Amino acid sequence: MAVSLEAGYTGGGIKLTCILDEGAPTVTKNTMGQDGYFDTGIVWASQMAKNQFVCLDTDTANTYAATGGLPAVQPIAAGSLIVGQIISEPRIIKVPLTTAAGDSYAKRLAGKYYRVATVEFFGISGVAKAVVVNTTTAIVPGVAATLKIDASASNALAAVDPQGPVCLSCVDATSGGSGVFSFHYIAGAAGTVSALVGFVGGVAVIQE
Repeated sequence: MAVSLEAGYTGGGIKLTCILDEGAPTVTKNTMGQDGYFDTGIVWASQMAKNQFVCLDTDTANTYAATGGLPAVQPIAAGSLIVGQIISEPRIIKVPLTTAAGDSYAKRLAGKYYRVATVEFFGISGVAKAVVVNTTTAIVPGVAATLKIDASASNALAAVDPQGPVCLSCVDATSGGSGVFSFHYIAGAAGTVSALVGFVGGVAVIQE
């Protein structure tokens, strides 16, 4: 059967601006572009493009603080739990001056040497910023089993500032979490940190 080239996209997912983890860039200065002018050329090790399917990047460097609150994505891989699609043309935030300046993911996050794009996530019903109190278990992006909603702490936040941007408090769980996951990595015993959390519909585990 032949592959159809007709469009079939219908949309309907949650759309978020995301960091593209495309690997280390190779920087070449004085590269002539099609306009006839010299510029700095960049080639990413795992370059991504519009319409490509991606998953959440589970690198431990992807904390809320390091990413500025943005989720990070990588090309889909076996075992991916949260899948999305790039629906805009990627744009670069900051151009590294040398290859060495972006030869590690930590350097790229710190220097903002990466591209961003709008990603549409499928299977997610909602997204919220949360305060996460972590005492024991590391929380990996996309994994719902290690995150629970704390009812009493959430209600306390709402009572302090009902109009505030953060009225949801979550806690780490060794197991048993369901319905809610973090877009960001949170190390075990990290204390109280910010995170973007997603809801996948169905039952969410809430503790008192």
